Amino acid sequence: MRANRRGVLMIAVFIAFLVGAHCSVSSSDMEHWDDRLYWKDYPKNALPVWHPSADMGVLRLDGQGEFVVSVEALPTNLVLSKATLVITRPDGRSIRLSGNGSVNSNTTLVAGARAFARELGLDETALILYQPTQLLFLSENGTLLKGDYIFRMEVGRAILFGNAYGLLGTDGYGRDLWVGFVKSTWGTIVLTVFTVSFVILIGLPFGVISGYHRNVLGDAVTVIVDAFNSIPAIPLVLVIIYAVSRVGAYTKLVVPDWLTGIIVSMFFFSQYSNSIRGIVENEKVKEYIAASKSIGASDIYVVFRHILPIVLSYTVPYVTMLFPRVMAFISVLGLFNIIPGNNWGSYIAEALKQGALMGRYWWWVMAPVAVIAFLAVAVSNLFEYVETSGVQL
Repeated sequence: MRANRRGVLMIAVFIAFLVGAHCSVSSSDMEHWDDRLYWKDYPKNALPVWHPSADMGVLRLDGQGEFVVSVEALPTNLVLSKATLVITRPDGRSIRLSGNGSVNSNTTLVAGARAFARELGLDETALILYQPTQLLFLSENGTLLKGDYIFRMEVGRAILFGNAYGLLGTDGYGRDLWVGFVKSTWGTIVLTVFTVSFVILIGLPFGVISGYHRNVLGDAVTVIVDAFNSIPAIPLVLVIIYAVSRVGAYTKLVVPDWLTGIIVSMFFFSQYSNSIRGIVENEKVKEYIAASKSIGASDIYVVFRHILPIVLSYTVPYVTMLFPRVMAFISVLGLFNIIPGNNWGSYIAEALKQGALMGRYWWWVMAPVAVIAFLAVAVSNLFEYVETSGVQL
């Protein structure tokens, strides 16, 4: 028993991780994960901060004053937020920047950086090869000028980006992969909870009715359950999703999570209903049920008083095994872009689309894979614990 409690502990650890991860990212970043323009000023294909090849992370310059920055690798971008600052280089040269936006994209700031590069004597080839921000850190011969740079902030804020960003780096659009991982994890769990809930809410009454009543109503419910049990799931999910969805940003389909949960649950509830029907058919012919009816108990009383507790005792272990099945199904559908939204499947699909494995960005794919493996072990231990301890609703 004590060993089986590992599953409960592992699930508790995962819930704590999920809550902590969700709190570690801003709601604005989560909301705009699919908006590529929102991330345009972030470094592209940046490494995680823990990577051995990471040379420079993110430096935030807030408030007035002087900041001494030791530069040993070329920064990738400098973003001003209604700021005015003066950068003094190790060679004594200075440049004053004032404005709002990225030095790489704001036309005024780009012009200022290129004018400074020309003053250094850099040719037009260097202006093409390097980003405008990087021009500010080059020597006269076109190489990195290493040393201490003094950033004197007169007003506003600024962010200096290097080649590393966050726990998982960024993708080709500059999106923070940690934000995408948290959003896909959260989206997978939420959609799974919706789906499992609807499986129980739909499958339970269908199973009880089809198993208890031998009349037109019972036969009709049985036909419906059997029909859904034989319908190919993936093609019908695809048709329904396209029928009820709307087109969002970047031509992505948008469907509310609760509605997607109902659609996916349509192809799991029949198995649960058939199991419940078998339990009810076996239970309703027992002597204590007949005795209860003989003293005037109604069908509703018999179902709620005698049959439902037995059904619910079966439901607890069933849910523990249904949860990972639904997560896997959702991830597969997301991997092939069959269902909309952010989930582990869509997250991995985007990694493969951008060549993460070929580009040796293995952590992009391994992050969700590691969590899936952890949950698989946790649920397996939890199922064993539920069965041996006799947990009931």
